[in-house]
Amino acid sequence: MTKRAMFPAHQSLPSPHDRDGAGTAALVLSLTSLLLTCTVWGIFLSVPVGIAAIICGAVGVGRAKRGEASNGRMARVGLVLGAVITIPTLGFLVWLIKGLHDAYPTS
Repeated sequence: MTKRAMFPAHQSLPSPHDRDGAGTAALVLSLTSLLLTCTVWGIFLSVPVGIAAIICGAVGVGRAKRGEASNGRMARVGLVLGAVITIPTLGFLVWLIKGLHDAYPTS
């Protein structure tokens, strides 16, 4: 008869590189936002996705500065690309909505 261990085997502590998700998410979200700006209805979704990329990028850069993540450059690229895409897209949407409102007044 074999003895079974009473407790599971000891797991090692997570490495400092296990918190790279925010930087990766920032880059993926910013590229998704870029692709959404190329479609007619996707341009309206591009702004929230871009804002999410900016937030994830800021979190990723903070983690990289504290040494919790190893992909600080990826987080920075996602943050900058998200801002470069979101700000002009938001300006375009404001211009478009204002122009439509002026062209078709309600009263």
